[in-house]
Amino acid sequence: MLFEVVIVTLAVRFVLSAGKCPGQAYSTPFNTSSPILTRQLNVFWSIYGTCEEKLDTNDNPFGDNPAWAEWDAIKFSWNNHNGYRDHAQATLSRFPINGIDGTTGNMSNGFIWSWMDSERWPDARGSHGSIASYHFDQLPRFPAAVYQYYAWTRNRTFLQTILPRVEFVMTYLLVNMNGSYGIPINRVNDGTPETSRPSTYMDQVKSGWKDTWVTMTFYTALTNMVELEKVVGNHNQMTFYQTLANNFGEIFDGAFWNESLGRYVGWVDRNGYQHDSGYVFINLEALARGLGNRTKADRIFQWLSEPADPIGIGPHNGSTDVYHNVLAARTTTENVAQPDWDGWSDPDEGRRPYGGLVESGGTMIWLTYYDIMARLRFNYTDEAFAILTRMLDRVDNDSHCLTFNYEKGRPQDDFGEDFVQIGSNFPFPESGIAVVAFLHGFVGVQAKIDGLYICPQLPSSLDFVQAQVDYDTSRLTIQIRKQNAPSIYHLTIPEQQLSVDIVPGACYNLSFDSSE
Repeated sequence: MLFEVVIVTLAVRFVLSAGKCPGQAYSTPFNTSSPILTRQLNVFWSIYGTCEEKLDTNDNPFGDNPAWAEWDAIKFSWNNHNGYRDHAQATLSRFPINGIDGTTGNMSNGFIWSWMDSERWPDARGSHGSIASYHFDQLPRFPAAVYQYYAWTRNRTFLQTILPRVEFVMTYLLVNMNGSYGIPINRVNDGTPETSRPSTYMDQVKSGWKDTWVTMTFYTALTNMVELEKVVGNHNQMTFYQTLANNFGEIFDGAFWNESLGRYVGWVDRNGYQHDSGYVFINLEALARGLGNRTKADRIFQWLSEPADPIGIGPHNGSTDVYHNVLAARTTTENVAQPDWDGWSDPDEGRRPYGGLVESGGTMIWLTYYDIMARLRFNYTDEAFAILTRMLDRVDNDSHCLTFNYEKGRPQDDFGEDFVQIGSNFPFPESGIAVVAFLHGFVGVQAKIDGLYICPQLPSSLDFVQAQVDYDTSRLTIQIRKQNAPSIYHLTIPEQQLSVDIVPGACYNLSFDSSE
């Protein structure tokens, strides 16, 4: 594909360039054979991960709300710098869930509140008047987050304490939302333009009924529950979840794949109509979560390499390039259809033109995590690395590292993009997951219930990568170096006195007894 050739060519230039971002690295979990790339990775992490490098912002590194549960886990399950993992993990036990600890609301028992202090999303203004909407993506994100923390900490007390809450939430998904029969159904929002309201984090899009984003996360929750039930020895529940997960890919494809478009649609309403405006974030995340196959992936990547609808505002006005923001792909390749748009927070003058808002043609940094992980799943390693280095170089070449602060007179970045076109810092604490793709993807480190799995995928331009992780009660330095370039990877973990070779495409399992 032409797109792949272009970004691979750009990768070398981006890695070797030095920008004007003044940020400092407050922690340095990453290292590579490129000093500039190493600095960019660690500065990005200090700005958008730990948020210790404030620049002119006042960011909090945590979402600290149910919608951010899984994103916070991706950011901090592997790293307890300054006790950030402890904080994020403890927050899970404070999520309000109807029917637990005296929590009650209008929704049935097992419903996690949309916001920490409200059963509904805080959108009771604008066109919504005094009535806010209910969200549902936080439900499957909760068990997915619990899995991440347990897999990295191996804290049985934490798991045994929180698992009943997780099961309660899963019961809501399985029974109240019909998930035991396949795809969860949002009975509050039927997905039709006439009666539906926003029901996910993308809170100006009227998704509902069979929601693709909620469904793909439900798939992750099912596979994670299989493993968690295995840990505690609940074999009946483990088998139940495994049975649901076994054929889920076919069910998902049957509901959401549009063969003529070559991509997954946004949702299917109560009348069976597929709603689609080219939802890039949904397609990349579906692939990263293990759904789809190479044929579908290649069609999706091809779609992203083709001209999209022209942008209608800002410095990229007229652009048809899906990656014109450089930082990440557009969230949608088309303007979200007006009947599917909920303008509760539109400005007084009306809806912004296409490309003027993160939810319709704008972008968000966190999307890059799923873009990289989707491409690495199908061994498009150099293409994935180009996505990462383009993002880092874009940040590095902005005088405020792509942070915004309206109160301090920083409404635009150096490229003329504004706060609601580029989802970087406040209110987007999930931005930091983008650089975690370096750990999960290129270094190839994933925690599972029986230990660490290290599956390196080094791009052609790097000979060495390293990441420091906090696993169980230990800090480990995981080093990957090409040997007999590039036919063998050599893995070293000094703290474990481990030194082994890994054939590309294979994994090393630093295994532990999951019954400990």
